[in-house]
Amino acid sequence: MAAFNSTDFLTSTDFSTAVTTQVKDLTFGWIPNINQAFVLSDGYFVFVMQLGFAMLTAGSCRAKSAKSICLKNIMDVMFGGAAYYLLGWAFAYGDKTSCDADGVCSSIGNPFIGTEWFAMSETPYTSYATFYFQYVFAISTATIVSGAVAERIQFISYAMYAFFICAWVYPVLSHWVWTASGWASPTRLTTLGPLLFGSGVYDTVGSGAVHMVGGVAGLAGAWVAGPRIGRFDSNGKPQPIHGHNAVYYTIGYLLLALGFFCFNSGTMAQIIAPDGSSFAQVVARCTISTVMGLCFGGITAVLVNLAYTKFTTGHAVWDLFAAGNGSLTGTIVITSGCAALQPWAAAVGGIVGGLIYLPSSLFMLHVLKIDDPVDAFTVHGVGGAAGLIHYAFFASKDLIDTLYGPAPDGSQRHWGCFLGGSGNVLAANLVWILVIFGWTFGLMVPFFYILKLCGLLRLSPKEEELGPDVSHHGGTAYPGLQGAYGDYESSTKGGTAYKTVENGHGKDASSLTDKIASLETELATLSAKVKKMDTAEL
Repeated sequence: MAAFNSTDFLTSTDFSTAVTTQVKDLTFGWIPNINQAFVLSDGYFVFVMQLGFAMLTAGSCRAKSAKSICLKNIMDVMFGGAAYYLLGWAFAYGDKTSCDADGVCSSIGNPFIGTEWFAMSETPYTSYATFYFQYVFAISTATIVSGAVAERIQFISYAMYAFFICAWVYPVLSHWVWTASGWASPTRLTTLGPLLFGSGVYDTVGSGAVHMVGGVAGLAGAWVAGPRIGRFDSNGKPQPIHGHNAVYYTIGYLLLALGFFCFNSGTMAQIIAPDGSSFAQVVARCTISTVMGLCFGGITAVLVNLAYTKFTTGHAVWDLFAAGNGSLTGTIVITSGCAALQPWAAAVGGIVGGLIYLPSSLFMLHVLKIDDPVDAFTVHGVGGAAGLIHYAFFASKDLIDTLYGPAPDGSQRHWGCFLGGSGNVLAANLVWILVIFGWTFGLMVPFFYILKLCGLLRLSPKEEELGPDVSHHGGTAYPGLQGAYGDYESSTKGGTAYKTVENGHGKDASSLTDKIASLETELATLSAKVKKMDTAEL
């Protein structure tokens, strides 16, 4: 009998296999827990984007609407959450499954809609983190509309809208692109049919499924509701209605920027791959892409606005709102492709966002006559569509392989056509843009129009002049600062002075109107003097 050789045993294949198996048994059980903790943690910060939207929108609108805007953002959280729990989750991810004798399960769902897990019934515990993350995505989609229809929409109509978009509009689209059975999904199982154009739609993080959906819904709402009183004169020329608090806007922008880092990286759903290898580099790439989009989008938009104001008025303006909205547009352009873009390509995406922001905003206001106080459609709708195209142009071959792996049939996945790939991804993503616009606009316009016919959509002229805070929500958001914000910014209409109400006492707004007129005259005089000084220097 041969003597036992410990060296041979320790270097043998049997020993290595036994050790590897033991290590996997002891450590691989941690991987799902670590990944779920990662998804939940990022989801908590995405939830904070609700506060960002509330602050940005309130700052962009008048003081007399601040409480109304805040309440509607809270309703997104509540009504949107109830809708997603009852219906949306099932429509999005409730695919039927079939399991073989070995316990291996696969989707046998249909390409249009999920049919199980209503009110989370029989949802496996392992999917709870996914439910939460998709919930915050759904309410983020809904809250985009809050700014587009701000200052003239009744509360009841907004609550109904938030329920509808989170129960039906967003979930069905997300089923199409993010499940194993969806007709547009790039990870669709081969047993359920071929990928769209051989690639499927590349909308990994939701430039289309989240941002474009919210932007188009906002466009539908703003168009059906019509502009705020005083936004256009009798000749259709836009009149300025300034936001009341630039500091609120800035706080909102920074909160949204923070949220975007988690919005983009959390969608990766893991930081450790199922085989134990690191997925952290993909998550980090999402973060770097977000940095590029934020920075280059904002810089570009500021410079574009600087040139525009110099050319049109003779006085260059370094504009806060152009910086913030341009930065957000640039970020949305890189959102879907953040995991598959090299840093330079993400920077290009940011520049694209900064370039398209101002022209799109001016076109909406001056040509289409759409009153969108926060440029929701420009930032999210146009930026989302541009993001889908940018992804199709600049997706890196190696990074797509790392992100998605091979195609379901084992073949090489398609990548960006500007980097040597074919036009398959571009074709699929262009179809997706048309589908998103058709689905969302086609559903939301009738929805808002029915509310309008029922008298539930728009505030009455008097209620709008007083402001929704006073007329519908129990009083101003600034009860101790009436003078600072112009007695809730009352105005006159048809020669009649409206009165605001505080504790049952009316305050005549005519004297305030006289003061505002006097200040406007002084401002015009001062502007003329500044222009003369500029001319003299030249």
